[in-house]
Amino acid sequence: MNKKAMNINKVLVIGCGNVGSVGLHKMAQDPGVFSEIHVVSRTRAKCEVVRDSILKKTKGKVKLHIHTGNVGSDRFFLKLLKEVKPELVVNWGLPYDNLVVMDACLEYGVNYIDTACYEDPAKYGFSYKRQLEKNEAFKKKGLLAILGSGFDPGVTNIYSAYARDYLFDRIDTIDILDCNGGSKDANIKFAPNFDPEINLRELILPIEYWKNGRWVKRGKLIDEDASYFEFDFGEAGTHTPYLMYHEELETIPKHVPGLKQIRFWMTFSKSYLTYLRVLYEVGLTRIDPIDYQGTSVVPVKFLKEILPKGKDFNKSYKGKTHIGNIISGTKDGKKKYMYIYNICDHQKSFKETNGNAIGYTTAIPTVTTAKLVLTGKWAGVGVKNTEDKSFDSKIYIEEMTKTGLVTEFKKLKDLPKVLKKEY
Repeated sequence: MNKKAMNINKVLVIGCGNVGSVGLHKMAQDPGVFSEIHVVSRTRAKCEVVRDSILKKTKGKVKLHIHTGNVGSDRFFLKLLKEVKPELVVNWGLPYDNLVVMDACLEYGVNYIDTACYEDPAKYGFSYKRQLEKNEAFKKKGLLAILGSGFDPGVTNIYSAYARDYLFDRIDTIDILDCNGGSKDANIKFAPNFDPEINLRELILPIEYWKNGRWVKRGKLIDEDASYFEFDFGEAGTHTPYLMYHEELETIPKHVPGLKQIRFWMTFSKSYLTYLRVLYEVGLTRIDPIDYQGTSVVPVKFLKEILPKGKDFNKSYKGKTHIGNIISGTKDGKKKYMYIYNICDHQKSFKETNGNAIGYTTAIPTVTTAKLVLTGKWAGVGVKNTEDKSFDSKIYIEEMTKTGLVTEFKKLKDLPKVLKKEY
């Protein structure tokens, strides 16, 4: 009997941080799909904590297979692929390694999913360009790579696709709002919600949004005149979203015909931005190496080591996240406005997976994508983003609900006034 007949789906997961930990717990809840789970990380101790937690939560029924090493080394990772022989690679690791991992998947012959687009560690900024350039190579091998399958990017792309395919005849504007209404332990004054190095590199980038076929530039998030407004996020509370650049803005306009404008907004407190501004101004977010007493040190990497980690505040994290798309357009010749969103609870996320809602909302979408690929409900060849026309967004939203994140649909009478303004 072959392995498909036996329903053996071997998955190799890269990364065991906040997102990886949540994702591994969720995979372990569905052994019918994820029948054998392997994880590779540079730090074995983190994997062992997750392994022990999964053993306890599944009453010993699911065992996590641990491997240690640097996936940025193509020789190591290709050797690991040949040893594990997975059906799918799920990359929750650093985006610096995306190209190496994709090349190894091509050489071995395995499908690939990630959550964040490639970054060159020596340069600020990120883009899907170099990953999408592998499209023909994946097609020739009959393989599928799905990029940016977290919540944002990922689900926000799928919400855009769902609106395109099921709700509107034409979409005019999309505003993506990401609110973390949670609060950490009072002793923790400043802590990015995921990998500090990657997070800080992102937050100091120039702001851009897409309008009428071109990019509009608007300073930096840390500028005193950064664009923001107050917004009621319901159960998550009233918060202040700021205009910034984000990955999904690069690809959604290519997949939504006639789109006039797309912007991305994320909530921050004044104190958070003050800390960020000071770190930037004193040079601690720099990515170029400096010499300290004969030792080469990259400031942002040093900062990453001294900032609090998820394990320091996950248990005490309270409140909710609220992420969604406010979309305007037309249907049957009439103007239409929709808000498609999800709300997630930090405490419930921790109780179920030992992670916070940031990790939960990133990992669940990836696990959903992995389920759809392994069961054949999402199929194809080449390198694609989640809003690709070949993927059914309705099936995805239904499966994501079963996996743990519920989508809410709210019909609006008009766009909120704050989103009608020019920024």
